[in-house]
Amino acid sequence: MKHEMPRKSSYGKVFLVLLLAGLIGVIALVPTAVKQLQSIPGLPEMPFGLLVFLSVLQPMILLVIAVALGTWMAPRVGLTSLIAEKLTSGAPLRSRLRAQLPAALIAGITAAVALPLLDLFFQPWLPASFSTEAPPRDLVFTAGAMLYGGITEELLLRWGMMSVLAWAGWRLFQRGGDRPGGAVFAAALLISAVLFGIGHLGAVAILAPLTPMLILRTILLNAVGGIIFGWLYWKKSLEAAMIAHAVAHLIMTLLSLITG
Repeated sequence: MKHEMPRKSSYGKVFLVLLLAGLIGVIALVPTAVKQLQSIPGLPEMPFGLLVFLSVLQPMILLVIAVALGTWMAPRVGLTSLIAEKLTSGAPLRSRLRAQLPAALIAGITAAVALPLLDLFFQPWLPASFSTEAPPRDLVFTAGAMLYGGITEELLLRWGMMSVLAWAGWRLFQRGGDRPGGAVFAAALLISAVLFGIGHLGAVAILAPLTPMLILRTILLNAVGGIIFGWLYWKKSLEAAMIAHAVAHLIMTLLSLITG
């Protein structure tokens, strides 16, 4: 299907719809942020509610930027959001999403199984001070992970970052083509996934000294999921990537319940 360029009127509509969807994920992150703040000794002397707001302010700002850039650039490089195309051109939504659902489910299950196995592989080489014990995957945690990971992170990393990287690669290296080629999309996919992994190093450094194997583990664990979901965004749609990401969190919770 031809990708419709958003007119000024439809651009605002797509931007607002996707932004509101992403904000749902940010709000779902609040209970987890509260628990994390409560576990930190020596918090600054300010109202706790303000601390919670400040902890989610950064993802809110990044979300606005990512949605604005993605809404402008994604259709220009041929990347698809079924919701955006429904709003801009009236393209069918349900039938197209239904056709992509099997691929999204398979990708989500694959990520949910691959990531714990990869984590297990790295255990013998991790610092003794580093604990890989995950927080309890209760209902609140799982819902927050599905909504923030499945909606907000996909808007940040795929709709925003990957679209921008694909556009930049196209304009820098493939100006003669109507759209970016496969090499540019693959590079945008890999770079956005690796940058996401690198972005987690700061949080890991708080828990333990960063050794080469711990750095490699952190980047790979976050990048593998990004590669899977980025491939879906490239080949299917943003919504397929969202579903796969959310399904991965759901399956990981089910696996944690089964394995005890």
